Order: sequence, then C-alpha cells, then structure tokens
Amino acid sequence: MSPYPSVYQIEEIFQDGGGGPEAPDTFVSHLDPKVQMTVVGHDHQTAGDTHGQDDIKDNHFGFLKEMLDFSKPNKVDVLRVIGGGESPWACVELVFNGKSKAGKDFHHECCFVVRFNSAGKITKVRAYYDSAHIDDHAKVHHEHKSKNETNDTVAE
Repeated sequence: MSPYPSVYQIEEIFQDGGGGPEAPDTFVSHLDPKVQMTVVGHDHQTAGDTHGQDDIKDNHFGFLKEMLDFSKPNKVDVLRVIGGGESPWACVELVFNGKSKAGKDFHHECCFVVRFNSAGKITKVRAYYDSAHIDDHAKVHHEHKSKNETNDTVAE
C-alpha cells in the first residue's frame, strides 16, 4: 500500500471541494490543521499566504463563498493528477464551473501543487489561479453588492 493518497483519492478530495454550500468545508477537512497555503501572484485579491485550516476556511474560502453562489449547482472537473501514491507531492489541474452571486457564469481553470503527510492530510498548497478572471468577477461582485445595498437603503 502506498504511503500517500492515490491519484483516485486525490481526485475525490478535489471534486468534493466543488458542490454545494458545504463544499469548501469538505475540502478543508482534508487539510492538516497547520497547513500552509500560498496563492501565487502579486496583484490580485486572493494572492498571498494563509496558515491553518481556520485561516483558509475563513479568509480564502470566505472570499470565494462571498462571491460565488453555492446555492446553485457547481461542478469541479479534475482534469489530471500527477503524483501521489509513492510521492508526497501531487499536482492537480481542475476546472470549476458555477455561478457568481451577480448571476455570471464562473468558469475557472486552475492548478494546485500539494504535499501530503503520512496521514493523508494536505500540509502545503500552492495554488495557481487565473488572477485576471478572479479580479474581474470580484469587481462585478462588488458592483452588484453595492447596487443591492443602495437599493436596500432606498427601500427603507
């Protein structure tokens, strides 16, 4: 038996992270409590480092949960996994398809490089996102949110 999750187990971990409102929490359950995550980039909102399950859940996924509509069907397609099994490292290429809270289609292709410990938990994550795509959706989301807040204030 391999000391680290197999390709198929890794696919399941990342596909579990896509569905309904509980999906980010399901993915976080596969993280070591002291996990380190780096979203690679310089000038986009999700770039930077997060440390620990709570930080990732509250800050990284909190931002995505604020922007994306998890009450509507979402889908994660894992395109390929390289590594795992005998190696603690794996690279996961995936596509997330869903809707933003502003009603826009959200088709996001990204890649994660992850390291597993012997218990099968993820201890390191390097995420490579389409930063322009994230920023475009964040801008639309903030405009949509501001418009709704203005309409709520006028209605009062």
